[in-house]
This record gives sequence, C-alpha cells and structure tokens, in this order.
Amino acid sequence: MRFKLYKVVDDEASPTSLEGEVQYSLAELKAAHGIEQDNGFSVVLPPSSVSLSFRLMPAQNEERSDAGHAAAKCITPPTDDNAGTSPPKNMDWGLLSARANSLMTSYNQLHQDEDIEEAILILSEWYNGLPLGSNDHAACANSLGNAFHSRLRHSNSIDDLKQVVHYWSIALVSWTSESPYYIPLVVNLGGMLRRRFEWEGNFEDIQQAIKMYSAAMSSCPSDSPYRHNLLNNFASAVRTRFEQIGDAQDLDLSIHTHQECLLLRPPGHPSRFSTLSNLGDAICIRYRHKGHVDDLTTAMAYYRGALELCPAESPSYAMVLMNVGIVLQHSFERDGDLQNLDAAIERFSAALTACPENHPTRSSLLANYAGALYMRFAQRGDTNDLEYSIALYTNSLANQPPTHLYRFSSLRSLGNALLTRFNVNGVPEDLDLAITHIASSMALCGPSHPEHIPVLMSLINCLIVRYKERGDINDLDAAVEHSEVAIQVCPRENTDYFRLLTHANNALSTRFSRRQDVGDLKRIIDCCNSALKDVPHHYAAQILAMDRADALLLRYFHEGSMDDLEHTISCYQDMMQDLSKDHPAFSRALIQLASALRARFEQNGKADDINCAIDHYRTASEACPPGHIDHSAAFSGLGNTLLLRYLIFSPLDDLDESIVHLTHIVEARASVTNHPEYPRGLANLAHAIFVRFQIQHNITDLDIAVNYLHLARDHPNQSEGHIFSYHLATVLSTRYNERKDIDDLQESIKLFETALPMFSPHNPHGLHLRRNLARSLHKMYLERRMIDDLNAAIAHFEAYLTISPDDHIDLPLTLVWLAGCRHMRAVVDKDDDDFQNALVLLATASEKLPKGHSQFFPIYSLYTIIYRDYHTLTKDTSWLEMAFQYHDLASSASGIRTWEQLTAALGWRTDADIFHHPSALEAYKTSMKLLDRHIMDTPTISGRYKAMLSGILRDTSSLAADATACAISEGDLELAVELSEQGRGLLWSQMSRFRATIDDLRAVDDEGCRLADEFEFLSAQLGRRQSDFSSISIVAQSLRRTQLEQEARRYRQLTSQWEVLVAKIQQKQGFAYFLNPMSYKELKAAAIAGPVVIINASVKRCDGIIVTEDGPPRLIPLPHASLAGISTTSDDFRNVLRNTAGVGEEKMREKQLIPVLRRLWDSVLAPIVEELLTIVPKGSRVWWCPTSKLTSMPIHAAGPYCKGASNMPNIYVSSYTPTLSALIRSRRQNASKVASKSSSFVSIGQSKPNSGSGERELGAVGVELELVKSLVPPSMSYSEVSEDEGTVSGAIQALQSNSWVHLACHGKQDLVQPFDSSFALRDKPLRLLDIIQAELENPEFAFLSACHTAVGDKNTPDEVIHLAAGMQFSGFRGVIGTMWAVDDTTAHLMVKEFYDAMFSGKIDCTNAARALNKASKAVDKNKVPMDQRVVFIHIGA
Repeated sequence: MRFKLYKVVDDEASPTSLEGEVQYSLAELKAAHGIEQDNGFSVVLPPSSVSLSFRLMPAQNEERSDAGHAAAKCITPPTDDNAGTSPPKNMDWGLLSARANSLMTSYNQLHQDEDIEEAILILSEWYNGLPLGSNDHAACANSLGNAFHSRLRHSNSIDDLKQVVHYWSIALVSWTSESPYYIPLVVNLGGMLRRRFEWEGNFEDIQQAIKMYSAAMSSCPSDSPYRHNLLNNFASAVRTRFEQIGDAQDLDLSIHTHQECLLLRPPGHPSRFSTLSNLGDAICIRYRHKGHVDDLTTAMAYYRGALELCPAESPSYAMVLMNVGIVLQHSFERDGDLQNLDAAIERFSAALTACPENHPTRSSLLANYAGALYMRFAQRGDTNDLEYSIALYTNSLANQPPTHLYRFSSLRSLGNALLTRFNVNGVPEDLDLAITHIASSMALCGPSHPEHIPVLMSLINCLIVRYKERGDINDLDAAVEHSEVAIQVCPRENTDYFRLLTHANNALSTRFSRRQDVGDLKRIIDCCNSALKDVPHHYAAQILAMDRADALLLRYFHEGSMDDLEHTISCYQDMMQDLSKDHPAFSRALIQLASALRARFEQNGKADDINCAIDHYRTASEACPPGHIDHSAAFSGLGNTLLLRYLIFSPLDDLDESIVHLTHIVEARASVTNHPEYPRGLANLAHAIFVRFQIQHNITDLDIAVNYLHLARDHPNQSEGHIFSYHLATVLSTRYNERKDIDDLQESIKLFETALPMFSPHNPHGLHLRRNLARSLHKMYLERRMIDDLNAAIAHFEAYLTISPDDHIDLPLTLVWLAGCRHMRAVVDKDDDDFQNALVLLATASEKLPKGHSQFFPIYSLYTIIYRDYHTLTKDTSWLEMAFQYHDLASSASGIRTWEQLTAALGWRTDADIFHHPSALEAYKTSMKLLDRHIMDTPTISGRYKAMLSGILRDTSSLAADATACAISEGDLELAVELSEQGRGLLWSQMSRFRATIDDLRAVDDEGCRLADEFEFLSAQLGRRQSDFSSISIVAQSLRRTQLEQEARRYRQLTSQWEVLVAKIQQKQGFAYFLNPMSYKELKAAAIAGPVVIINASVKRCDGIIVTEDGPPRLIPLPHASLAGISTTSDDFRNVLRNTAGVGEEKMREKQLIPVLRRLWDSVLAPIVEELLTIVPKGSRVWWCPTSKLTSMPIHAAGPYCKGASNMPNIYVSSYTPTLSALIRSRRQNASKVASKSSSFVSIGQSKPNSGSGERELGAVGVELELVKSLVPPSMSYSEVSEDEGTVSGAIQALQSNSWVHLACHGKQDLVQPFDSSFALRDKPLRLLDIIQAELENPEFAFLSACHTAVGDKNTPDEVIHLAAGMQFSGFRGVIGTMWAVDDTTAHLMVKEFYDAMFSGKIDCTNAARALNKASKAVDKNKVPMDQRVVFIHIGA
C-alpha cells in the first residue's frame, strides 16, 4: 500500500505549491524511523507552509526634525509548519478517512471551500464519535489539525490557527518522544505556537515552543530527516524571544543553530534557500543592535544566495526580495547613498507584485515598502512618496489583527508618517491622528519592551511638534523629561542610545528657543562631548557632532562668544569633507555651516565668509526641492543672506532675489494652517521689504512690513516674540520718519524697551536693539525737545560702544550716530566740548573705514550739519564753506543707494538756497540727475508715479521749475531750457528711452547692427514690462506675490543689461550722446515750424523763454506773475466751471471766466506775446510749454477781452506740448510711413458704457459719428467701431490698424492714479496704460471728443499725465483733447467746423491746430458757449 505525503519545508518560506506530490511507502516511512511496518496506519503530512514575516523596526531619526523617519525592518524567522506525519487510525473508518483525504487533496489543488468544509465535518464527526481512551483519538486530532491548517493557508484566520494548535496539542500529548511522529509534530506545532504569538503576543506561546523544541532536540538523532527542520524552527523561535526580551545570548544561539542547520542542508537541498534567508535575518538583526558593518555585508551575501536558489514563482521569492531591500536600506542609512535607497524601493515594489494577497507576512512587506518610501521623501521631498507611504502603512495596519505581535511598530510608523505630513501640510487632523497612533503604540510596548525606546522617541517628536503647533510648554517639558528618564535606563551599548540622545537634544534646543535658558544648551554640549568619546559608528558620531555644533551656534547667538562660533565653523567644515550630496545629513550640515559663516561675517565683515555662506545656501537649495525637510531652511537662509550682502555691498539683484525667495517661503507656509515656521518667514520677508523701502522709499512697502511683523508677533505659534518686537520697533521708527505719526515712535520705543531685557548684553540682536532704541530716543527728542530723551539716547549709544568688539562691523556707524547726538546737545547747551567731541567721533569713525566705504555717506552728511550749525553760531564763513564741500561729497558718495545720494543733493539744494551759495546751480543739476535715476529704479509706471509723491519727493514737484529759475538767475538761458526739459515729463521721458529708434546705428557696421538689434529687443522687453507690470498690480489679489517679486527682479535685471548696452552704443563713433539729456542745440529743433514758449513758474521767479529754430533763447521776465498768483488764478478758473455747470448758466459762466482769462493775460501772456510779435507775425503757429498750475489753464484762450483788443485765438494758432523732446518726437515719428501709406480713418464711439463706470448714457454719440462719417473725404478709407463692438479689444484693434481716429465717449481723469485715466467703453474702461501698451502701427491724428482728456494731474502737473498726452506718446503726431467737461449737445457743432476746415485742402494731420482755431471762431456762438469753444486744445506737431 502506498501513502500520500507532502514535502516538509521550513516555515520561513511562503506556502509552497509543489509540482507533484512526493509519495513514500509505509515501509519506507517506518524504516526511516527504525520501526516495524504496521499496515494499520495511513500517514498523511500536510502541505508545506512557509511563513516568513518581517517586523517593522522602530523608525530611526538620525536627522534632526520634528518627526521620525522609517528605518530598516527586523526579520521574524520562519518556522517549519509541516514536518511530521499524521498518526495512524484504525481501518474501520476507511471510507470516511478516504473521503476526507480525497477532499483535502482536492482543496489543496483547487481551493474550493466546500471541499475543506466537508473534510472538517467528516473528521469532526469521527473525532466526536470516538470513545474515551480510543487508540484513534490522537490520529483523528492530528488529521483535524491538518485540515484546519490547510484552510488556514488560505483564510489567514486566527480562529483556524487556534484550532490547529488545539488539535495538534491533543495529538502531541498522546505521542511520546519515542514515537516516529513526535518530532515532525513538534516541528509543526512549534511553528503554529510561534505564529499565534505573533498574532496575539502571548509570550507563553513562544516559551512553550522553545521548550518543546529543546526537548525534541535531545531525543532527535543526528541522522533524523527532521533534524534540520527542528534546528531551523528552534533557531527562529529563540530569535523571536531575543526580540522580546533582548538577551544577546538568544541571538547568538539563534545564529549558531541556523549555521548548524545549514550544514544539514548542503547545496542541492530543497530547503537550503530558507536557511540562507534565515541566517541573513538573524545577522541583520545583530547589525541592527550592534552596528557592525561586517554583519551587513554578510547578511546581504546570505540573502543573495537565497535569492539564487528560490524559484521566482515561489511566494517565498517575494520575502527574500524584501530581505534584500532591507539590507540595501540599512546601507543607505549608513553611507547616505541614495542609490541604495532607490534600489531598496525597487526590491520592495517587485516583492509586493510577487506576494500573494493572503500571504501571512504581506503586512510586514507593506510596512517595509512604506518605510523606504518615507525615508526617500525625507531626502528628496517628493510628496508622492509620502502619500504612498501613508497608504501602504494604513494597508499594512488593516492587514493585522488587533493582537498582532508587531502592531505597535505599525502604529508607530504610521504615526511618524502622519506627523511628517502634518509638518508639510499643517492639517491639524494629521497631528492628532499621529499622536493617537503613537500613544497606542506606547500602550503595546511598556518600559521592559525592547522597542520601548524607539517608540518613546516618536512620542518625544510628537510632543515637540505639538508644542510648536499649539504652544503648550508642558508638552516641551514632558518631551525633555521623557528623554532624560529614557537616557538613564537605556544602556550605552544599545544603538538606540545615541539616537535617543539626538531626540533629547532636539527637545532641549527647542525649549531653549522658548525659555532662553542657556543651561539647556550646556546640557546638549556636555552630553554630546561625553557620547562622542565612545560612539560605536561613524554615522551616529556625525549626528551627535552636528547636535553639538548646533548648540554651540545657538549659544553664540545668545552670548556672543567668538570661541563658540569658531568651534562651530570648524566642526561643520570637518563634517562636510565626509558627506556626499546624497547623504541624509548633507543639506542640514551645509545650511548650519552657512549660518555660522554668515554670523562670523556679521562680526568681522570679511566678504569671503558671506560669499561662501551664499554658495553653501545655494547648494543646499538645489538639494532640497519643495517638500524636502530642509527646503524652507535652505531658501530662507539664502534669502536672508542675500539680503545681508545687499545691505553691505549693495548689489541690487541680491535684494530682488532675496525678496523672491522669502516671498516663496511665506506663500508656501501660508497655505498650511498654523505652520510653525510661518511667523519667522513673515518677519524675514518684512525685513527684506523694509530694506527695499530704504532704496525706493515707497511708503506702501513700510506698511506691508509693519503688517507682516504684527502678524508674526501675534501669531499663536510664534516663539520669538521678542525678536519680532525688535524688528517691528525698528520699522515703526522708520515709518515715523515718513509720516511723523508720534504713535509710531512711541510704540517703537515701548517695544524696544520691552524686548531689551530679553537679550543678554553681548547678544548680537541685543546690540542692534540697543542701538536702534537710542536712535528712536534721539527722534523723540527732536519731536518734544526733552533733554532726558537725548541723554538716554547718548547713554544707550555709549553702552553699545562699551560692549561691542572694537572690530565690529557696525561700530563706525554707531560712532556717527553718537556724534550726531553729542552735536545736538552741544547746540542746546552751547557746549564747545560736545561740539569738539562730535568731530573727534566722526574722525574716529573715518579711520575705521576703508577708502570708498558706503558708511562715509553718513559721516559726510553729519559734517555738513555740524559745520553749518557752527557757522550759524560763530558767523565764521569758513565753516559754511566746509559744510558745502561735504554736501558735494555726500551727494556723490560711493557704495550707497541712489535714494541716499538724492537725499543729500536735495539737502545741498536747500542749504544753497538758504545761504545763497554759488553752488546752488550745481546742487540742482545733481538733484535732477539723481531724481531721474531713483525713479527709474522702480519697475512700473504706476510705481514711479507713487514714488514721486512719497517722502521728501512730495516737495520735488517744483524742482525743475526752481532749477530753471536758478539757471535764469545765473544768466545761463540755454542751461535753463535744458534743466526745464530734464525735470518735466520725467515719466514720459523714461518710457520713451525704450522706444528710441537707432536706424543710423545699423548703417555704421556689423557691430552697430548687432547692437541695434539687441537694443530694440531689450527696449521692447522693458517697455512691455513697465506697463504690463502696472496692470498686474490691479489684479494682484489673484496673483501670488512671488510672481510679482519675480517680475520686479526681472525688470531690474533687464534694466541693468539695457544700461550696459547703452554704454556700449555710446562708445561707437558718433553716438557719444545717445540717450543722454538733449542739449539746447538739439532741443531748439522743436521750433522748426514755429516758436516754442516755455512758461516757467517758480517760487523764485516767473519767466517766459522763447525757443526759436535759430538763435539763442529769449528771456521774458514776468514781474507781475508769481507762483501763488498763478495758483489762485487756476483755482478760480476751476471754481467758475464747477459753480456754473448747470443748464442755462452759460452766460453767467462766460461772464465769470472772462476776468480770470484777462488776469492770466495781464500777468503772464501779455509780455510774452509782445515779444513774440517781434519774432513771428499774427496768425503764426505757436507752441506753449507751460509749467506748474499753468498746465491746467487755457493759455490759448487768454486775452485782454476788451473792445478793440485781440485775444489769443485772434493773435496766434496755439498748440501745446508737454516737453520740447515730445514735440520733436511727434515731428519725427512715422515720417516714412506717412509718405508711403494711404491714411485710414476710424470712428470709435460708445453711448452706453459698462454699468460699472457710473457714467450716464450719451445720446448724441450716434449723431456725432454719422456726422464724422459724412465729413471724411472719399480718399480716406472709413470704418466705425461702436455700440456692442465698442469694447476695449475692438478699440485697441481699431487704433492699431488705422492712422486717423475720432473717439466719442465718456472720458475720465483718475485723480489717484492718473495712468488709470480711461475712456468708458461697453465692456470696461480703456485705460491710458492700455493705449501706451498697444504698439500702434501707423498713428497720425486723434480727435478725443470726450471729457477731461487733456487734464493733467494736480499732484504732479509738470508730468502732464493725461489721455491726450498718452495718445501723443503712443505715436499720434497730433491730438485734439479737452481741458474740462464737454457738452454732449454741442460737441458735434465744434466737430463739424473742425473737420470742414481740416479737409478743406490737402489732407495733412499737421493742419489740425489751424482747423481747431478756425472752428472755435466759426462755430455759432449763440449755440456753443464760450467755454465749449475753447475746451478743445491741440497737442503735438
């Protein structure tokens, strides 16, 4: 009789399906055990079962962070589940037995549940029917155990496992050690006990298995076919016990026993691969606990040997692949080579693909895979890795029963990953769930558990993060307490000991940031010094060395010891020599080294230190993509250090790049609710924006900085409130300078005084704070003139000098400020000693600075004040001359911002006017040059306009007129014309530089052609950006601030390139004056068709200057005019229009306007016209170029308005021009196109503007457009855009494709931002900026039949910012605009007379002024009131 047997393999292998059944005869079986044959037995061995399970090792956190990282996983040994045979049974149940055997065989092959259910039912009925003491009792129990085991392989059910253990235990009781079935059953039952232990954690199960194995080994002969199975499972059980109680003897015994087993499984043995794998497991665990790198190499060799022997189709193959991945992961942890980590992840992925869904150790595979992805996320920051890791951890946990042996590890790992995701995204639920999981893990492994310390480290991380999130100091104290207790009980030889130290260090350094107790730092340093003496491996030594260096750096910032700083730098430089770019600690170490180098630069000012720091930050930023744990630190450090370098060496791109990086960090953190680092990011960005204010003096930047600092200081997660308060106080003190709001200054001093005690005397922040407090007290003295404020300021400056090192970088500047205070006290007390002391302090400061240093600027500035004041006291003119020498030096000082030079030059101008000094004209010239440069630094048109209204520039609106008056007084009329030209229309002039034509340059040579192409390209880029960026500001709410800052930076980079290119062009022969301010010789070309009259209105004097094509300029003094009188006349004119705007008030309006126009004639125009009549006859064309309030007056309508006298319309044909250069451009542009291309005419009208405009419907627009159409001659092509087609896009397209334009609609002058002045169209306003940006193809003439199209801005009248000027700038050679509101009911009458005159002869846009003059006289005066006859003006050629 032959019996069916299943090959016995080890429980390390997964359930294995054999190609065929191995059959032995009963005689062969009994002979193998040395027993007699007995035909009454049918021996059935269950199918082989390999259960290789991996336990998730506690996550290692070798990197300082708030969350742990996954580490390598330990391997739980497999057991031989099926090593023995079923006991015999009596043949009287033969049919039932045969049926049960057949059903089990079928189930094992086909996996049909009904087969195993029927088999279990048959065997159960047989078992229950046996009488007590039956000889068949043990055999039947064994068969039932086999049946439940078969089902267990597919169900993975704890209930089936318990049934297996129950029935096999019954069978074992009946069989003695002499039984041939005893040893196989021990092997199988022991494996099931160990598996139940892994599920339920009952330590008695593993103890019982080991006890059974030990007893069986003593009775198992060395040549037993089951001895290798017994050795294998005994070794695995002992190793499991080691993992529970940590007895190193158990691990050594396990390895020794596995090696003995391997000898019994020589090459060719079917189970050799499982022993190789198990040996790899045990040695890998030894590496985990002792850290010997040789063990890692040996483990990998065993695993690779197993992989070569294991068939790819075997489920065991997946487990061995996983083991290989684990060793690769360990290798990465040790050497930081990311290729090892990537290879590990590839192995895990392949293993998961090969692993059956119901494999008992699938949960461990999922956890290992998740851990590797989690670790890679920590290195590369790819959030996809983190999300997949969390999904795998969650799946792994779901595959485990609540009592699973390693559930604590799965809970902890998932908690760590959730904690990390919280750090990335800031979702509070992730933090709460992480703490819940880790607390559950703690509950499963108490203090005696070998993995208690790793779980505790995760808990410490959670407490630190929750503290940072919610600010409860109790969390931080608990983290420190847990750390210290764990350190006391953890043996130093335990490799967790050193990782535990890093967690303790993290907790202590975090607590230091809150409490500023330097004792916490000392404990870190002492602990690391002690541990570094006998740290077991290099990686741990690196981490501890970094912790120590971090603490030294923090202590330096707290106490200011240079020894600490030098030690820190030395430590990090040594470390960087050993770290590759892929090393997990690379970015952290590089960032800290950069921070230390920056700190040393702040002390010694050596450029090499800050340049190296920036290079290190850049390298770290490249290694830290978004999501990387060090991403924020790298980019914040880079942004802050670029800012510092800008402050010292002034490369403007450093500031722009700094703001881009810092804005990026703030926006990234703002998207995360309550991000713990958000307050610091806000403060850093506020500082950078504050610095930008100091360059551009845009008051909006100050307000933004104050807002950000308030948000940072008041944020619930801030832990640096004293530092934020210090910065806020500094910005408020500066805002006081601009707005003179005493509340800002009082709050500044209060914040300074509150924060000062929180810093140690030598703390760098404390030193800066004391100095800034002194400056605020100085300002308070100037505000309320209380000598106590001044004395307090002096005391703080002196204390700063006492504490600060002699070579401190800020020492010279502090000496200057102290000198200023001493001088002020000298003025109050008339104390010559204080005066002399101030001069000594300035001399000392000068000696400490190298030649050309930027800090000479405040020294020069203070010298001007001291010498000027001393002149006032002594009346000694030599002091005054010295003051003006220093004025000159200050305004041309090197290494400083344009704004500072401009401030100095304006001060020079003021003093020169006061003291009537001969350098006044030079002061004006210098001021105007610097004003142009300063305004040009602002990237947008709108921003430039705002800059002209901010700070001291509010008082520069008359700068050009005053400079012109100064030149007139000096008798230099040509210079007067040049200065008038340079100082007016500044914004138009700056934009025009990017539209300069350089065709002559192309004709020079190939280089000239290349330069011309490059110039046109860069100019086009800048021209678009300065207008595009202005439009961006309107929708800034929908754009990220980072984009705006990047655009501003790009503008300045292009500007820098453009300036270099212009300098190259100017080096070409014949182009030396390219784009330089035009000389009088060039400017007088504006008068080629008639004289141009500049009317200069200054507080100094009022004059007319007549510019002709030939000869020098002619001066016409206006003795009866004054700036105040002109302002009054202008206001009176506007009041008349406003107060008589009602229907039926036309006569009253005319009656009231005539005296105003007469006054204008008498005081301003009569002397000029008298002189003009000697140059050109009546009826000639004259161009008016007024300044100040005259820009809003109808000069063309002035006159004596008395019987027998002619008024201006009857004397000259008047045109206007904003500047002479604008008129020259109007004459030049499109000359070739006009000659070669026929003219096209388009009418653009809109009677029903968009509802948001607030404008009423214009009923006469349609009539006006029909009239225009009828008047346009057939020789011109005509088109019309109106009603629904009268949109912004339709209008722009029409402007671009037609040369003549008539526009009838509502016009609006924007009083806040004149570049937003607009025409009201159907969909939205057509803004002035839209027209400027349109790039028109062939513009010639435009008639703007709309209100307020030629009304300048009242704040900057000399800039002439209105719609008509914008049309002229865009290329139209002539433009008709309106100086006030147009009457819709009469406008068409003026339009008819104008076009009748315009098209009465040759079609020429330069005839527009004469046509308008004729129209104003030809129109029916009974139908068109006086104000509507003169409302239209002509601008241009």
